[in-house]
Amino acid sequence: MKVRDIMSHPIITEDEDTPLINVAKDMQELDIGSVVITKDGKPAGIITERDIALKVILKDRRASEVKAKEVMSSPLVTIEPETSVEEICEVVEKEGIKRMPVVENDVLIGIVSVRNILTLKPEYVRRLYPKVHVLASGWTLDRLERSLSGCEVFLAGKEREKYAARLKEVYKELRVLVSHYVDDKELRAIFDSFGELYQEVEEKGEKSIEWQRKKLEEVLRKFRHTTCWRKQQSTSNFASGTFRFRDYRHGTGGKVLRLPFRRTRPL
Repeated sequence: MKVRDIMSHPIITEDEDTPLINVAKDMQELDIGSVVITKDGKPAGIITERDIALKVILKDRRASEVKAKEVMSSPLVTIEPETSVEEICEVVEKEGIKRMPVVENDVLIGIVSVRNILTLKPEYVRRLYPKVHVLASGWTLDRLERSLSGCEVFLAGKEREKYAARLKEVYKELRVLVSHYVDDKELRAIFDSFGELYQEVEEKGEKSIEWQRKKLEEVLRKFRHTTCWRKQQSTSNFASGTFRFRDYRHGTGGKVLRLPFRRTRPL
């Protein structure tokens, strides 16, 4: 896969003498996070939301009195459209940058970002963000815990088939979760514990109903402990914009959320 396959285009540019307030307005109206700054028609630097925050807002400067060239990050690191994604990652790691304009025959034709890379190659998250650990959402676990809590009434008697069906439903979804959130040790512990109960019921083993009831209570305790803490963390992190927990099924604005991790071990 080449840069040409993943880059964003057309690219938005502004002259180096453009007042920063105009650059910020363009970014807001076009819903973009960066603008390439040109000098005499050629790329000279780049302004990102971070540049505006650190170099203008924190220094209490008036955006209308600051020119783009005073804020832009330079020298500008550019890349050619035929460069491979592997090579891009090497540049990102070495230079510590998140966006690179794409230039072909001295003409600016697009821009490639870490987001572009991870959208099509989500497994690269470990390489580009080696310290990140994304865990399953507490709200997702809460939903599964509620589903399990409601099946206890079917444990014995004529409705036992409903009990087995509910266990199977939860087990299948847990299995999917574990395959995606491979760093989530608490989720793995829940899955392993629940797996013992599920296999007993699925294979119609010799364990008593009392054993199954105690095992179900054990699994529910694990669920509740993990769910409570994660929901509290999700709520407190909402204001800061830091989201460590993800519901693998949901995206934003109708878009499908790309999974941050690929499956690394069989279940």
